[in-house]
Amino acid sequence: MQLRFVLNRPRSSQNIGAAARALANTGAGALWVVEPLGFDRGQATKLAAGADAVLERMRVVRTLDEALADCLDVVMTTGRTVPGALAPDQTAARLLSCPGTCALVFGDEVRGLTNRDLQRAAAVATIPTAQKSSLNLAQAVLVFGWEILRARGTASPPVPPEEPLAPERLLSLLRERARALLLASDFLNPQQPDLVLDELLSLARRARPTQREVELLLAAVAQLQRTRRD
Repeated sequence: MQLRFVLNRPRSSQNIGAAARALANTGAGALWVVEPLGFDRGQATKLAAGADAVLERMRVVRTLDEALADCLDVVMTTGRTVPGALAPDQTAARLLSCPGTCALVFGDEVRGLTNRDLQRAAAVATIPTAQKSSLNLAQAVLVFGWEILRARGTASPPVPPEEPLAPERLLSLLRERARALLLASDFLNPQQPDLVLDELLSLARRARPTQREVELLLAAVAQLQRTRRD
């Protein structure tokens, strides 16, 4: 199991450094950063407080798609109330059971992850709080990191699936191809096509389909597109 902590467009270099320190404290996973705004390595290093190795290994990518492409499971975090959201200990158990690469995604310090982002998650997680619902970005990383550190001592090794699970890259491709077909078929509202489309893809993500199953769906979509053209 390879776990990556993904910070999506963080606004503060200091928060990136503090998140690196949290991951050095817990050894919970690798640090990935999507398009950090005005990243300043010096400011990040100050807050990393000796976690230079985590910063050196940090992957910086341009899009969330790139960060999640090969992930078999994606959990996204939010400070908002979401029915069925996982607590940090449940999140740790889920991620540690993943038989391959998985990701825990955090939004920026001001708005967090958008509803559109959350639709892409196989599961959503939140940290219970008392008076204020949101935490500092690095604090949130530390809470989840500590739960993963704690759970590792008791977690059973992940059970390999009978067939390879579909990575996020394939699910995103299915979304793209299905969107074009369903728009052409007048199934989706052209004014807001993503509302229903994301619901359909959310169903697929929760089912955790195999790679072959998604490839079959892609083949079916391609055949339907050819039939329409004929």
